[in-house]
Amino acid sequence: MTRNGRVSPADMLQLIRESGTLSRTDLARISGLAVSSVSTRVEDLLSSGLIEEAGDGLSSGGRRPRLLRIRSGGGVALAADLGTRHARLAVVDLSGTQVAADELPVSFAEGPEAVLTAVSDRLVEMTGDASQVCGIGMGVPGPVDPETGQVTSPSRMPGWHGLRVGDWLSERFGVPAAVDNDANLLAFGEFRARWAQSDVRHLVAVKVGRGIGCGIVADGAVYHGANGAAGDISHVRVGSVDPEQARLCECGRKGCLETLASGAALLAELAEAGRPLTSTTDLVEQVHHGDPAANLAARTAGRYLGEVLSVVVNFFNPQVIALGGVLAAADPLLASLRAAVYDRCLPMASEAVTITAVSTGPDAALNGAANLILDRLAQQAGAVR
Repeated sequence: MTRNGRVSPADMLQLIRESGTLSRTDLARISGLAVSSVSTRVEDLLSSGLIEEAGDGLSSGGRRPRLLRIRSGGGVALAADLGTRHARLAVVDLSGTQVAADELPVSFAEGPEAVLTAVSDRLVEMTGDASQVCGIGMGVPGPVDPETGQVTSPSRMPGWHGLRVGDWLSERFGVPAAVDNDANLLAFGEFRARWAQSDVRHLVAVKVGRGIGCGIVADGAVYHGANGAAGDISHVRVGSVDPEQARLCECGRKGCLETLASGAALLAELAEAGRPLTSTTDLVEQVHHGDPAANLAARTAGRYLGEVLSVVVNFFNPQVIALGGVLAAADPLLASLRAAVYDRCLPMASEAVTITAVSTGPDAALNGAANLILDRLAQQAGAVR
């Protein structure tokens, strides 16, 4: 919960979201702050309309404490997770609970203006009352500068380079916006949903769909690196593969992980073998049906992923590796990944790590986007003072 020894308003808001109702004394006890410091942060959150007082709690001998809760009817936040072909959308209340969800086909070939307009229009329809919107969070499948919200050199988003997506959304909705890479939000959403209340502080999340992305949570917070490029394993060369026998990657090199273990790579491999499939979803279905070629492709992809992630485990020493994306549902891939990591890692590192599929399935990054904007609103409330 703490960052650099400090408890932020966003941390305080998260405690209230997770507990339902807490008193100022409860918050002081859990956070380790003085009651006076807690009161300052609580006043910021009350003034911003993010929380409200909810009557009196039980007395322990003195005056009955005033309870705090997330403000009911205090507005909504919007969340969007942009994929290469579909956008997952949600409207959440200030507690982070989904009140509406949808999926929208998108095509990055149409350009950013068309995609963002279509997503924004659908989100407005989902709210029913745009005046209730307090903020919007969005994940995109490309590198994002964490300070500016600017998309930088995305490989699958032609025309998006240099676009400050957060500014575009703020102008469209007239509210604060927060934008991050979709794999970062996958990591953040999974951490908040499943691990934040445990002793887990270090997590790696890998998104395996048509492409491959990776996000990192270090000491309870998303780690971006110097300019937002932390966690990019898609162009790490797989050492066990002869690069001369591998496909040429869009980066100009051969042997990159994405050309060997992504959904697009597996579909291309199966098509060359005379087993054409239309999508990664079809591939997973064939795996579930016991198709030998699909199972072999999934196991091989898992082994390549595990080879690269074993370096990550030895170097970063995470407590959790969480696999998301469509191919996370392919059990042979996850099993092969586990085997490769445990085989290649130092025992001290491998004994500490749990390797699992994300707990919230396709909603993990969407939940991350919702938490991102709710935290941003809380941080801005604290910055007003």
